[in-house]
Amino acid sequence: MTRELDRAYLKRPVGTLTRSGRPMVVMIVTYKSHDLVEQCLASVAEHLPELPVYVYENSGDGYPGRHELAARHPGVHWVLGPINLGFGAAFNALVEHTPSDTDLLLLNADARLQGPLNRTRELLRQPGVAAVSPLVRDKGAPGPARWDIATRRRTLSRALVASAGYSAALRRTPISHLYSRQPAESKSIDGYLGGACLAINRAAWNEIGGMDEEFFLYGEETDWQDRAKSAGWRILLADELEIEHGNPAAPTDSEPDSAHGAAVPTVERYRNRDLLRANIALLLEREYGVHHADVYLAGTSLLDRLQRSKRDTRKRAIAVRGTGKPSIVITTNRLVYGGAERQKSLLATELDRRGYPVTIVCMQRFGPMIKEIPHSVRVVRQPWWAPAVDMPEGPAVLISGDTNTETGFATLWRAAGRGRRWLVAPHIPPEADRPIYSRPLTAAMSRADGIVVLARRQWDMLGVHHRLKGRMFVAPNGVAMMAKPSRRTRAAGEPLHLVMLSRIVEHKNPHLLIEALAGLAHLPWRLSIFGDGPDRERLEARTPVELRDRVLWHGWSAGPGPALAQADLLCVPSRSEAFPLVILEAMARGIPVAASAVCAVPEMLDFGSAGFVVDPVSMPAWRARLADILADPDALQSIGWRGYERLRAHYTVEAMANAYVEAINAVIS
Repeated sequence: MTRELDRAYLKRPVGTLTRSGRPMVVMIVTYKSHDLVEQCLASVAEHLPELPVYVYENSGDGYPGRHELAARHPGVHWVLGPINLGFGAAFNALVEHTPSDTDLLLLNADARLQGPLNRTRELLRQPGVAAVSPLVRDKGAPGPARWDIATRRRTLSRALVASAGYSAALRRTPISHLYSRQPAESKSIDGYLGGACLAINRAAWNEIGGMDEEFFLYGEETDWQDRAKSAGWRILLADELEIEHGNPAAPTDSEPDSAHGAAVPTVERYRNRDLLRANIALLLEREYGVHHADVYLAGTSLLDRLQRSKRDTRKRAIAVRGTGKPSIVITTNRLVYGGAERQKSLLATELDRRGYPVTIVCMQRFGPMIKEIPHSVRVVRQPWWAPAVDMPEGPAVLISGDTNTETGFATLWRAAGRGRRWLVAPHIPPEADRPIYSRPLTAAMSRADGIVVLARRQWDMLGVHHRLKGRMFVAPNGVAMMAKPSRRTRAAGEPLHLVMLSRIVEHKNPHLLIEALAGLAHLPWRLSIFGDGPDRERLEARTPVELRDRVLWHGWSAGPGPALAQADLLCVPSRSEAFPLVILEAMARGIPVAASAVCAVPEMLDFGSAGFVVDPVSMPAWRARLADILADPDALQSIGWRGYERLRAHYTVEAMANAYVEAINAVIS
């Protein structure tokens, strides 16, 4: 079969016209499902031999058999993703490899073509049609086609009814998301079509844009179709049975067992359930607002505890996570790429590695860092006023930040059960001249069992304006150790490469750094600024014309690695920071750091022995310090090495986790 399949693929030129007269390509995203994708490829070769096929293998570099799979099918256009991007991001990336004028046929890896999709492609040619799906039959399922691939518009009540499992019983009522009868081909679906087999008009794709990568898994196709309908396009269901779905237990709103054709182990099944729930909430939020999303999340939490069928599933999930150690709950607003969020992700991962049952609770949404969290760490979205978290029996400790939402959640959570303890880990940078917390927030945090600060100076600065009470612990942030840094060599006459990496907001002071360097134009340097934010356009425009060939604004960076790869010096000119994680990222690479003397920074840099401390935070002070550095570039190597040694002694993930474990044990005992 493999040899015949390859011959069929190799005969096809890219961009071949479909039988409908318009070029089309087949698109498959696969995740840990090589057997399924090979069966899917065989069905495509049998029924659509003229179409080019593109496959994004999304399992990551560590998954075995990826190169062997691609080698068995050389006629397929393969993209082997280095990490699991999530379905939407992988599909978007795959589209970039296709010709720009081709329609897209999205197939799940567990879908099997039963015919050439003639009617589906014919409907896709009609004016104003964005997407079409054929009918689908679940493999091994008796009876007619599963036309419930077409779903009515999602509302809060319909989402809760679906979660409770009553949609089929209430099919003919307004509160069911299922159509009472098969929709007519000529009528646009008022909800959305499932993505097992979805033909997409490339013109609509180009106008609307790609899939929203915030969804990560589940809901991407739904959101895309909602945007298409809002833009005036139609979504149609073709009256032809041309697809067999390979997974008899296809994902529903209540019981997801697979995602886009993946074979799901137990540990991933629970992650998928939480992703589905959070993404349904995100869809409701996009359509109706955050309050609908929060009510849905609270409602599903209540169903899990009251509905008999769900209680059993919930008990099994809790039992799987019991380790005999205290349960750890870590709160955040979103898992975005910020210093505090990065620290929480690293802490959760390390505590999980040490055998603690860890749950991350997002008050608002998930975020791009979800893909970096191990599946053994549970990640849930929950409104602050509904602090329901599934935990094994025994003591539990919640670690919150210092935001209103996290403090409200922690207060209610601790009050709801015995044996619960609460640690506040403040990350909002303290200000020397004003309070940063309201009086009610200060009073609420003072009721915690302990406050975990990043450095003693942070506690002292908070004490100037706030009467925080409670036991104080110190737990500096940490980063993963890297291999021993190698010496950075520059070509003769090459200027020093200064780098700034941060969110671009005014208090981060990129304009101060540029102004300081403007007075050193006679010295050899170049500056790269990485990051994005609400003030970027305004601050970038302030770059003097005569420096625009030496100051480069690069925008968002995918982590610190690319930004710091060729840096000779990291500059952190902020006037307000608590404990800049980017300093540790530079120290881990042996890159010397110059930073404003705010909050924990002097201690991080060993008061000038392991980096350059700039005090006061002013343009003249920065200009003077940079002048000294540029005048003696040979000293940078030893400063970078001392920074690396200090990080290794004090600021590793292991050291951070050790400090938190001490605090956890102290408040429990």
